[in-house]
Amino acid sequence: MSPSTNFKIQRLKKLLSIVILMGLAIAAVIYEEVSYNEITCTGIVVKLDSENEKPLLGKQDINLMVTNQGSDYFLNKPLNEISLHQIEQRVKRIPLVKSCEAHHDFSGKIIISVKEYSPIARILRFTTGASNLRDQYVTQEGRLIATSDLFTPRILVVSGPFFKDSRRDLRDERGKTLLPFFEFIHQDEFWKAQIAQVIVAEDGGIIMVPTMGKTYIDFGLPIHIETKFKKLALFYKKIIPNKGWDTYSWVHLKYKNQVICDY
Repeated sequence: MSPSTNFKIQRLKKLLSIVILMGLAIAAVIYEEVSYNEITCTGIVVKLDSENEKPLLGKQDINLMVTNQGSDYFLNKPLNEISLHQIEQRVKRIPLVKSCEAHHDFSGKIIISVKEYSPIARILRFTTGASNLRDQYVTQEGRLIATSDLFTPRILVVSGPFFKDSRRDLRDERGKTLLPFFEFIHQDEFWKAQIAQVIVAEDGGIIMVPTMGKTYIDFGLPIHIETKFKKLALFYKKIIPNKGWDTYSWVHLKYKNQVICDY
């Protein structure tokens, strides 16, 4: 057999292999599509991702939202007739939901992965004169969302005229200045235990109410946060052991390089 003939045979074999592989791939896609069209829903699986002490959401609440309060049944319904996008949008209407992704497997299960918010503070609405409104959580992103009926997390309690009715979030320039302050206390177990409540004035100035004693802490604007808490730690370590918890009515941290105590 001549070299040219051998080359042609080898080339033909390669082309034939490519054609066969392409045919198998097309057949697999067609089979998968036909199989998918024949699969019906066999159930809903909710996977809840929570960074809180306990979940703020219940899987039953998510299931009710998925099925539109029980009016939209998916069991035994063909998967190609179920909109995963619609399911995701329904779940995202729950205020405590940060994100939601839905997909299905070949057993017919619809898997819904839900991540809930981790609040860093709770706004007491009755202190703002808005007694008809429920309390709200503050998220790390500055959103104000509804509280949970399932579980109350141990987080900072805040109040004051800064949170009046017209404020819908903390994502504006003034509101964003509070988030690092809330986050600082949220991440520090000692200060989280020591601070009972934070009152925020209309101009953004902060008064802290400690869990022990009757001394109000004038923090000032939420700037130089770490430095001010170092000064407060000095007050706790050096002054309270000598003077007692209730000796002073006020401790002022807002002055540079000073801790001023008032009787």
